[in-house]
Amino acid sequence: MTPLRLSRVFSSCALVLAVACGSDSPDDVKLGGAKDPTGTGDSDEDSADEDEADKGATTKLDGGSKVTPKPDAAVPALDAKVPTADTGAPKADAGAKTDAAVVTGVDGGVVAVDPARPKPKCMKKDSQLIVVGDSYINWLSHTFPDDIVKESGQKWRMEAIGGTSMGSGGIGPIPDQFYNSIKADPDAHSILMDGGGNDILVADPTIDLFHECQEPGSSKKENCQKIVRLALEAADKLTLDAAAKGIRDVVYFFYPHVPANTILSGSNPDEILDYALPMVKSFCDGREAKTNGKLRCHFVDLVPLFEGHKDWFNEDIHPNSKGSAAMAKHLWQVMKDKCIGQKSGAGCCEE
Repeated sequence: MTPLRLSRVFSSCALVLAVACGSDSPDDVKLGGAKDPTGTGDSDEDSADEDEADKGATTKLDGGSKVTPKPDAAVPALDAKVPTADTGAPKADAGAKTDAAVVTGVDGGVVAVDPARPKPKCMKKDSQLIVVGDSYINWLSHTFPDDIVKESGQKWRMEAIGGTSMGSGGIGPIPDQFYNSIKADPDAHSILMDGGGNDILVADPTIDLFHECQEPGSSKKENCQKIVRLALEAADKLTLDAAAKGIRDVVYFFYPHVPANTILSGSNPDEILDYALPMVKSFCDGREAKTNGKLRCHFVDLVPLFEGHKDWFNEDIHPNSKGSAAMAKHLWQVMKDKCIGQKSGAGCCEE
């Protein structure tokens, strides 16, 4: 085996993020609809009188009328060609008309929280958040583990290993990082992760022996589509198992477009990444419906963040210290906006 091939086999990167939806767990509990808050059964005439007496006592988020959020859209099937990227779930928008409760966010802003949805859990100790993934999280070319500690002020469980994959190929499975960690200490409620790049980069030779999935036309090749499908299935099982273990929130970030024709990449590594991206987002957006409200997945696309920043890459496809610092800053801001990984007393999370 040539040095180039060895480098491809034992290095890691991130080109394709892949996750999908599977069958419902038999022990899932379905959420019921909203009930009449009064339960009095008053007549319309009586209610109208009471409403008139109470006029001006009700405070709405923007002073407008309330709007009932639309129900979540159906989760797309694994073989969907063009999956929907938006489930229709209610958005947490301080200026929107909504029936949501109102709390103060960690930066002093207003955060809308649907009363039917559980809040993210507060961090009572750093080990309650698990970090899993590949070399975009933990690798020699950058300083992301230190960067995220600097941003968050916390030292989470760093389980990510370079070279690991989601469903096939790689030097080991990312899901095992979670399973081993939660077995050692079950007191966890949140996950920060990536995954899927090495399924393509360090591909299973029985599926992609000649690295066709990094070349033009990869999105049309059945073997490359199979790699994405296997990763989707593995990630589906991971998130369902995580929900059953008490994980409430997952922040799942997607890789940036990466340089072509490096020691680790082919002539068109982004084609298969772009093929997978809408599937990943649709999967992540649909996790709450799939788990009957037990787990939410928050999708973060790094493609726009890295656009125009070639200086954020190492000589291959990995970020350098500038890139990883930008990643950490961006991801932590998302987590603050979503009230994930916030310490006890933040005011926006469940104690």
